[in-house]
Amino acid sequence: MSSLLKFITVIGSSVHICLILLAPNIANASDPIGLTAETDFKVGITSIYSPDSFQAWGKIENSSSLSLRLQIWHSRLTFNRYDARLGSELILTHRLNYPVNGISGAKDSRIGIGIIPLNLMMPLTTSTNVSPFAFFSAGGIFLNEKLPEGDGASLNYLLNIGAGFEFPFFQNSKIQLGYSIQHMSNANTGEQNPGIDSHMLFMTILLP
Repeated sequence: MSSLLKFITVIGSSVHICLILLAPNIANASDPIGLTAETDFKVGITSIYSPDSFQAWGKIENSSSLSLRLQIWHSRLTFNRYDARLGSELILTHRLNYPVNGISGAKDSRIGIGIIPLNLMMPLTTSTNVSPFAFFSAGGIFLNEKLPEGDGASLNYLLNIGAGFEFPFFQNSKIQLGYSIQHMSNANTGEQNPGIDSHMLFMTILLP
C-alpha cells in the first residue's frame, strides 16, 4: 500500500507541475515572463528496444527490454522563442530480461504496464524537415512480480532523458528516431533496490 501511495504522489506532483505551467495561460494569453501555452493535440506510437544496461545509479548490468507505448501530446509551451511539447505516455507492454545475480548468468524476466504522466520534448531547431530534439520524462511501471524476486518491489519508477531526430513521414505524419538513458528503480520501497540504467533505442510515429 505504501508503494501505491508513493506512486500516486509522484503522479500527483507531476500533474501539479503541469497545471502550474498551464493554468496562467489557459486562454493562450502571454505570461509576464514570456511563457505561453496552447492546445496542440497529437498521438504517437513508440517502440523501444534496450540492448543493454550498465552500472551507474542502478546496479544491474546486461539486462534487455522491449516496450510499446502510446504517446498523448496535449500542449505546446513557448518561452520567448523556445518551444516545447508537453504530454504523457501509457506503457502498453514492457518486457524485461535481466541476470538474476545482477551481472551475468541465468536470467529472469518481468512483464509490466505503466504510465508516464510527465513527458517534455524540446525541439532544438525550427527546421520543418529534419528536426533534432531533446526530451525528459518521469513516471512509473507495475511489474507482474517483484524486482528482484522476494525482497524487491513490483512498483518501479522511471526517469528518461534522451535526444533524437524528427522526420516527415507519410501523409503529414512524422517519424522520430533516437536514443535515451532510462533509470528504473523502486525508490527504496523494497528491501532491495538494485535499479537498472538502460541504453534505449526508440522509434515513434506521430499521427497527423
